Parts: sequence; structure tokens; C-alpha cells
Amino acid sequence: MKVVSKLIFWLSIFLIFVFVVLPIVIDFTSLEFANDHYKSEYEEIRFYLLPIIIWLTLFGTIKKKYSRERISVTVGLTVLASVVSFLFLFFSVFAGMCAWTDNKTLFIKADDPTTKIILRDYGCGATDSGSPIYKTFKVKRLTSYLVSVNYIDTTKIDKTHWLYVNRKE
Repeated sequence: MKVVSKLIFWLSIFLIFVFVVLPIVIDFTSLEFANDHYKSEYEEIRFYLLPIIIWLTLFGTIKKKYSRERISVTVGLTVLASVVSFLFLFFSVFAGMCAWTDNKTLFIKADDPTTKIILRDYGCGATDSGSPIYKTFKVKRLTSYLVSVNYIDTTKIDKTHWLYVNRKE
């Protein structure tokens, strides 16, 4: 039973790391999910599992030798952390309404078809009454789930390395 408890505890710690650190890394780097479906699935899983996973850390934080008061405080703080994480995730759903959307592929790199220059638009859906913002980005597929996205000025690219494409995504 002790091995199972440790396994649950360390798996919970790992998943908390994935559910907390990965969004921070994505926000502060050029990484993005490869498509909106992956992002939606990740956010939904995170929304429901993170509070539960925080509770599962109790398998490694409560010891038989602890006093009743210490166990009560540990359980109380864990439940509080779980509730706070749920509230944070609930309100972050509304903060994520604005996003970049792939509009049109302009160029594909001649020697690397996983790298494209895409015209993207930034909008906030029904909460925004203005026109979207359009910019061009170089999008490189890193994995089937992640891409690297960087702004690029198409007037300064070497067009001998890029194949012009004119299709709607």
C-alpha cells in the first residue's frame, strides 16, 4: 500500500507541474498548441483534473505518526488549494476568449514543408466589436501537438527559399 501511495503522490506532483508550468511556458515563449482542438482538450482536462490531483497529494503528505490537528490542517489546506485552483481555472476560461486564428497560408519553406508563413488574425469573438488584427507569422511544427510561432516580415524573406501558396486554411 505504501508503494501505491507514493506512486499516486509523485504522479500527482508531476501532473500538477504539467498543468501549471506548461501554460506558463506557452504564454512566455513562441510555443503554441498545433491546433485549437488540442488546446481545448488540454484546458478541459486541466479544468477537471487539477483540483482532484491536488487532493491526491494527500497520499504523500499525511503520515500515520502525525497528530489529529496536523492532519486536519493538512487536509484543510489541501482542500483550500484545490478550491482556489478551481476558481482560478474557472475565471481563466473567460480570459482566454481572445486568440490568434490561422487565416491563410502564404508560403511554405521549400526544404521544410512543416514550416509555413501564415496570415493570422487576432480577435475576441463575440466580446469584440472591432475588426481583427492581421499579422504574418512563421509557423514551424515541432511535434504533432506543438508549433513554434514567430512574427515575420514577408518583405524581408528570401523568396527563393519559400514556395508561394494561395489557399484558405
